Amino acid sequence: MELLFGRRRSPEELLRQNQRALSRAVRELERERQKLEAQEKKIIVDIKKMAKQGQMDAVRVLAKDLVRTRRYERKFIAMRANVQGVALRVQTLRSHSAMATAMRGVTRAMATMNRQV
Repeated sequence: MELLFGRRRSPEELLRQNQRALSRAVRELERERQKLEAQEKKIIVDIKKMAKQGQMDAVRVLAKDLVRTRRYERKFIAMRANVQGVALRVQTLRSHSAMATAMRGVTRAMATMNRQV
């Protein structure tokens, strides 16, 4: 699609775009996790209120919902860690590429120095 509508993006631009997408995904996952935490607190309050009223059937349903919410929270934490791991790997590859480029320049400079001497 990029070739159809415009110029081809350089690897640096693609890398920057992918890193931006990964950080956006991490932020969205964190936002969702915070919503789940708020929902968990609300469920706990509802459970206590229903227990005081003696509505044990409703308490059981809410307790199952609480367990489900906590499981989703753990999944979101794991997903966030995985996405951050991918972002770290991309950053490492980027730094290796920069180091290789710098070493290539140093090698050329040393070769020209050796030729001059």
